[in-house]
Parts: sequence; C-alpha cells; structure tokens
Amino acid sequence: MKIRSVAAGALLLAGTLLASACSAPAPHALPEAPAQAPALPTSPVTLNILDVSGDLAHMKQVIENYKAAHPKLVSGITYETGSPADVAGKLAAQQAAGRVSIDIVLTGIEGLSNMRARNTLLRLLPNYQSAFPDLTSQLTASGSVLQNAGGGYGILDSADPNGPLLTYSASRVGTPPTTAEALLAWAKKHPGRFSYPTPTGGSGPANQFIDALPHMLGDTDPGDPATWSKTWTYLAELNKYTGKYFAKTVEAFDALTTGAIDMTVTSGGWDQQQHANGTLGKDIQVVAFDEPKLVIEGRFVTVPRGIEADRLAVVLDLAKWMLKPDQQALTYALHGSGFPVKGVDPSLAPPGIAATFQKFGRPELVKKLQDEGTPIAPLAGAQVQAMFAAWNQKIGSQK
Repeated sequence: MKIRSVAAGALLLAGTLLASACSAPAPHALPEAPAQAPALPTSPVTLNILDVSGDLAHMKQVIENYKAAHPKLVSGITYETGSPADVAGKLAAQQAAGRVSIDIVLTGIEGLSNMRARNTLLRLLPNYQSAFPDLTSQLTASGSVLQNAGGGYGILDSADPNGPLLTYSASRVGTPPTTAEALLAWAKKHPGRFSYPTPTGGSGPANQFIDALPHMLGDTDPGDPATWSKTWTYLAELNKYTGKYFAKTVEAFDALTTGAIDMTVTSGGWDQQQHANGTLGKDIQVVAFDEPKLVIEGRFVTVPRGIEADRLAVVLDLAKWMLKPDQQALTYALHGSGFPVKGVDPSLAPPGIAATFQKFGRPELVKKLQDEGTPIAPLAGAQVQAMFAAWNQKIGSQK
C-alpha cells in the first residue's frame, strides 16, 4: 500500500501561571530535563501512568510484563484514566506548582497535540535517540508515518491503518452505504438513525472519519482544516440528519446495540474488541468505504516535563520494551490488522489471543483494507485544535 503523509497553537495556561506566580510560597522549579538519555537507576522506582486514550485495554499486560521482568527497575505501577481534552490543563497545573506526579501519559495524537501545544511534554526524539537505537529500522511504514506525526513528543506503541469504517445493524439497515455520498443519502432517508461520537472527546473512529473526509471528497489540502470547503459543507448537510452526538465511542456502540441508532463509525480495532467482549452481537456488521482512505490509528507513550531523571530512564526503557514484537503480539486480539513494528506474527501470540483475532478480526476485511486502502497520517499538532474548533463552530454548536 502507498503511504500518503499529511502535513501536521494553543495558548499557554496564562491564568494558572499568573495565579501560581502570585501565590506564596513561590512554586518550586521543575527538574531540568537531561540533555541525553539518563542511565538506569540503581534502585527501583514507582511509575504513575495516566491513560487518556484507552491504551491500557491492550497494553497493560505488556507494561506489567516489563515490571515482572525488571524488579530492580520498577517496584510498583499505579494507573489512572482521564480525558485527552483535560490532560494538558492537569499537567500545566502540576508543572506550575512544581510538583509533577505523572510519569507517563498514554495518548492518541489528539491528546499529544493538546499537551504539545501547552508545552507540557518532554521532546523525546531526537533528544533521547540513544535510548532507541534501532527505532527507525524497526518501524513499519504506517508506524514510521505516525511516529513522524508525533513530532518526537512521544514514542508510539501502536499504529494501525484500520478506519474509518461503518458499523451497522444488518437487520435494520440491509445493504449499507459504501461512499460518503451514499452515507449522506442514507441519512436523509433515515433521519436520526446515523450518528457518531464528538471528535473533540478523543474518539478514534470519529477522528478517523473526519480526517479521511477531505481525502474522500477531494479537498485540495487535506492537512489544513481551514481549506476544507467540501468537507465542512458535507458535514453541515449530514448534521441535519444526524442523531445526537456521543461523548465517547462506547456510547455510540451502546446506542447501536439498543436500537437508538442504526449506524455509526468504527475502526478495525474497535470492531474486533467490541465483538470479542460481547458488546456487539452478530447482527452488528461492518463495511469499508470504497477505495478506503485509512487514517492510521495509534497511541503514544509521552512524558511530562518535570519528572526526575531516574524515572525518565525507566520510562524510556519501558517504551522500548513495548515495541518488542513478542510484546506487540499480545495485542493481536485487538490490532491484528497492523502494528507499529516489523516482525509481529500470530505465532508469537498465546493461542487464545491468536484465536480471538481469527474469530473476531474479520480477516477478509483486513485483506480488503491491505489490498485496496491508502493509509494516511492523522492530523497532528496545531491542526488538531484547528479541526476541533471548526467542528465545534460549524457542526457541534448547530445541534
């Protein structure tokens, strides 16, 4: 498949910084970031991990495996979850107070872009390239595109060109649409029966859908939302017939299952996961668009500014571990259609995980995506905020 790359500013948290500056006592200075990758510590550390992208659903076992294999480096790991829309503000407040309690943020490109815009992340590459000497040669084509989209502010742990797709009730829909124009026509005939999650909530399928539309509809610069005349016109028209927007991807699937809607957007990973865990039954099917434009879905290990050198050293080592093919194979049940690194094979996965992919992974759909799809990079950096702002103004606020 040909890889097409998309060219990847938000304000600082001025109010928080001003309040911190006026409070007493003055905030402690953050530890200065090492100029190069620090040495691993001589005593174990405890890591605090914040997941704002659902990454723990498939990477928690990989992380726990690292802990078990490295007791001299990791004494414990705590986990919490949050929102990609809120994480930048949370980190900015901790950094303004000089007390950063989070060592890792697991995030998609949307959360990474928000944190990068608020200057809350360490730039890991090329600064700490020595910790990842084989990264360039390890990456698949999709992995390389997504890693570049992150601008060095994270180390990816997944990369799968697996959507957007449409998921629908076969009994209620019958033959589904397979083009953007056909989807609009279907929505007009069935008002309120199609909907999707808000992209600003960090939904992977929703962001894939919107990022793919300028490619599908022929906008001249798919990397610049300000130029999407065809896409915004299309979404505004679709908005007239769309049901309520959902805050989270799982809410859209729940609505599909209960019959509140008949169709929504999904990705290969989400489809497989939701069928494997029993959320979606056999009546819920999935279809690709014609000549699919596949936005690479993936997540990153990112590191807030202000963590101590010992913790940083372990985090970098953990990020490298998470890309090992045998560890990546543990995610086969969710991401069997694409991986960030080469050499991931079902034979590396435990039998149950490989069997789950064979049962729920729709190998025939994966083959279609691989044979006919054109993978493209997601929006990144300031363009993510630009897309969110435009969607809120032109689409979301009109409901």
